[in-house]
Amino acid sequence: MKDSVANKITYDVIIVGGGITGASILYLLSNYSDLKNVLLIEKYGDLASLNSNASNNAQTLHTGDIETNYTLEHSKQVKEASERIIRYTDSLELKERNSIIKNCQKMVLAVDDEEINILNKNYDSGLGKLYPGLKKIGKKQLEKLEPNVVKKRDPNEKVFALLSDNGHMVDFGRLTHSFVQNSKKHKILKTNVLLNTKVLSIRGNDGKYIVKTNKDTHHGKFVIFASGTYSLYFAKSLGYDKNLSILSVGGGFYTAPRVLRGKVYRVQIGGIPFAAIHGDPDFNNKNIVRFGPTVTIPPLLERHHLETFADYIKSFDFDLPTMISLKRILLNKDIRRIISRNMLYGVPVIGKPYFLKMEAARIVPSLKSENLKFNNNLGGIRPQIIDENKKSLLFGAGKIKEEGLIFNITPSPGASSCLQSALEDVVTVTRHLNKNFNVDRFEKELGPIESKNILNML
Repeated sequence: MKDSVANKITYDVIIVGGGITGASILYLLSNYSDLKNVLLIEKYGDLASLNSNASNNAQTLHTGDIETNYTLEHSKQVKEASERIIRYTDSLELKERNSIIKNCQKMVLAVDDEEINILNKNYDSGLGKLYPGLKKIGKKQLEKLEPNVVKKRDPNEKVFALLSDNGHMVDFGRLTHSFVQNSKKHKILKTNVLLNTKVLSIRGNDGKYIVKTNKDTHHGKFVIFASGTYSLYFAKSLGYDKNLSILSVGGGFYTAPRVLRGKVYRVQIGGIPFAAIHGDPDFNNKNIVRFGPTVTIPPLLERHHLETFADYIKSFDFDLPTMISLKRILLNKDIRRIISRNMLYGVPVIGKPYFLKMEAARIVPSLKSENLKFNNNLGGIRPQIIDENKKSLLFGAGKIKEEGLIFNITPSPGASSCLQSALEDVVTVTRHLNKNFNVDRFEKELGPIESKNILNML
C-alpha cells in the first residue's frame, strides 16, 4: 500500500481512539498548546461508539462524595478531575450544555447498622469537610426526597443516606462530540479526524512512529493510545508488557419505570473495583430508571464484538504469573461473592427475580418483577488491570509511558476524570516535543492544577 501525498505529513501527535479519552486529549492540545497538527483515528463510523456512548455507561459524573470504595485521597483526586468537566460545560451555550449535562439529586444509601456505620465513619473521617454540601439524612427526610426508597420497606429495617447537593448526569457521548467540535474551531492547530479507520500496527522509525491502518499509513512524532481495552493490546504488541494483563469486566443494566427522582448508590466495599448496584434515571429517557451495572467476565475486548476474542487472548497472558494473580484475586471472598452472584443476574427466568431480591428491591422495596427488564443493548466492557507483580487488580486507571508513546487503560469511572488524564498526557507531550503548554489559561478556564504528579511535570 502506497502512502498518499497527504499522508507524507508527519503529525505532532496521533491519537488512537475516538472516545471521551481521545477527544479530551484533542481538545486540550488544540486549546492550550502550540502544536501544529494532530490526527485522531477512530475505527468505527462515529465517535464515542463504545463505552463513552450513553447506552453503555451509568451516565454519572463521579466526584468522590458518594463512592464509598474510594479512599479520602482518591476522592480528592476525583473531585479535582470532575470539576473540570463542570467548568467546561458551564462555558458552553445553554442549549449545548443542557444536551450534555444535567443537575440531579444523588445519594448513597445505607441499609442496616453495618452500612450506616460505614457512612458515618467515612463522613466523619474527612468526607464531610471535603464536600461541605454532603448531608446526613434519615428515614423521614428520605420519605420526602426519595419516597420509593422507603415505601413498603420493612419498618424494622434501618435506612440512612448521605445526600449530595452536587449531583450530575452526563451524556459522555455528546461530551465527546463537543470536545472534537470545539477542537476544530481553533485555527492554530490543524486537526484531522478519521472515522472507519482501524489501526493495524505501529512501529518506531528514527525517533518517530509509523501507524499503519486499513486505509493508509500515517507518521507521528508522538502517539497516544486512548483505546480502552485495546490500549494494553497495542502496548504488548510493541513489547511493553509491564507485567500487566486485562481482565475484561462487562456491565449490564436492568430497566424499570421512573421510580427514583435521582441517583441512588449503595454502600460499596473499599478496595473493590467492581461497582455496587445503583439506580440511575436515564439521561435521554425521563420515563425509565436503570439498575446496574451487573458484572460479567466475558473473554472479549468489546461487548457484542466476537471478533475481539483473539485479541483478548493476546492481552490476557495465560502464563504462570497471570494465573497465580487471578487465583489470588478470586480468593478474595468479596470479589468471589460479587462475581458469582452477578453471573446469575443475566440468566433467563431465574436472573430477574434473583436480581430483584438481592439488589433492586434493596433500593426500591415496592418494585415488582414485572416492572424489571434486562436490556441486552445497554452496557459495555471495562478493562480491569491485573498487576502480575502485586498479584492483584489495580484500582483506577492505568497509564503506560514510553519514549514518544502513552497507553491509556481507563476503567470506570475514567470518563469523569477524562480532562485530568488528558492534562497529564498533554503536559507529557509538550515537554517531549519542546512545545508550550498554557498553564495560566488552562487554570483560568478549567480550574487550578493541584495534582502533585502533574505539578512536578510542569
